[in-house]
Amino acid sequence: MKSKAVGSRLGVGSRRGVTILIALLVAVAAQAQEYWDPLAVDLTRSISSDLFQSNAVPYVQPMVTAINATSNARFYDHAYVPKSVDKPYFKVSVNGMHGMINDDMRTFEPSLDFGPRVNVASELANYGKITIGPDGVDYTINPNYEDTLGLVTMIMKELFRDAIDSGYFGIPPEAATLFGNKPDTRVTLPTNADMQVLLQNRPEYKLMDTATQNILDSLLGTLALPPYLTLPPGVDMSVLIAAVPQFEIGSLYGTEALIRFVPPVEFDKNVGKFSFWGFGLKHSISQYFPDDWFDMAVQAVYQGTSLTNTVGFTESKLEASATIWSGNVHVSKQMWDVVAFYTGFNYEAIDVTSTYTYVLPQEVQIALGLLPKPPEGEPAVPTEEQPGDQEPQTSVVTVADTNFKWTIGASVFWGPVRLALDYSVSQFNIFSAGLSYTF
Repeated sequence: MKSKAVGSRLGVGSRRGVTILIALLVAVAAQAQEYWDPLAVDLTRSISSDLFQSNAVPYVQPMVTAINATSNARFYDHAYVPKSVDKPYFKVSVNGMHGMINDDMRTFEPSLDFGPRVNVASELANYGKITIGPDGVDYTINPNYEDTLGLVTMIMKELFRDAIDSGYFGIPPEAATLFGNKPDTRVTLPTNADMQVLLQNRPEYKLMDTATQNILDSLLGTLALPPYLTLPPGVDMSVLIAAVPQFEIGSLYGTEALIRFVPPVEFDKNVGKFSFWGFGLKHSISQYFPDDWFDMAVQAVYQGTSLTNTVGFTESKLEASATIWSGNVHVSKQMWDVVAFYTGFNYEAIDVTSTYTYVLPQEVQIALGLLPKPPEGEPAVPTEEQPGDQEPQTSVVTVADTNFKWTIGASVFWGPVRLALDYSVSQFNIFSAGLSYTF
């Protein structure tokens, strides 16, 4: 197709370029299995990645908040640290944490973002060759599948941005976080008819001649995308339970060291395999007071965690690592020689990097023809003709959280044995208990 005005030629391409595009699509489809369209599968992967990236942070944020509050519990059960000792003392403890997951941590409002709009005219040069001659501008797409996919993806995403603005995407009002439970939460895609309307409203389309418009209409009409994509259903948790062994040694100038470590272990199959380590220092402030009305100490702790999990029929894999900083000021008052009441204020910060490796959801693979349809409630079984999604995608998500926490508790002790129980109020409230032995 030859354009009449140079200003519009780069936006509309040429009949020759579009014809080559159609020929390439036909050739690719002819070489592929009859069960699925490679272009539709690859485009769906791209949309699925955009959907995941749009919702990954609100999906995992409640877990990060809960881990931040839970990991920073049970650092102390009294504030007294002797200024000096003839020989070091050692304290070994086992600490348990129990937190209730509130309803507002189980759901979030999903969204879909395809990124900023692009200049279609300038993007064409990335996938083909623009030639300016005496008769106008001619556009020829590069003769390989990657450029075909790139060009179609670019154009379709621009249409999808139009679809979001026009309300053609069916985005549910609520979806499950990792802690929640909402199976089969669907984001419905625009129909081919909806996309046809959007295409015909594009300024580039209106500048094309009838033959080129017909070719693009035909391409859009035969692109077999699935009718919907699904969001993760969550793992349905109402409580979070953890246990941490802890070792303390003191005292040097009123300072005490803390070490905690958990080897990779699976406390809950929904959470996955969890490992944990930490190191901290606690220093007595009350040793500088002239009167011994109560004990006061400050403490700083640095911790690290890792988490691995495999979820669902498609065995999506999550690997997460976190670094956690905590600082607190706490006081205690010993009474009757057997009881200590204590309270403290804590500031906590966590940074989590999660690597999520996933394939298309099973129901989407079935809709695309990548998997045969199984009996109701059972996983699909791949076959030689329909092997499933063989190209996992990887997304890296970074999430941070800060937390202020107030803790109040009491401990009772008999000689070297101490039993403590406390409650912490913050974004994620926790009951915790510890049993320690000092020698």
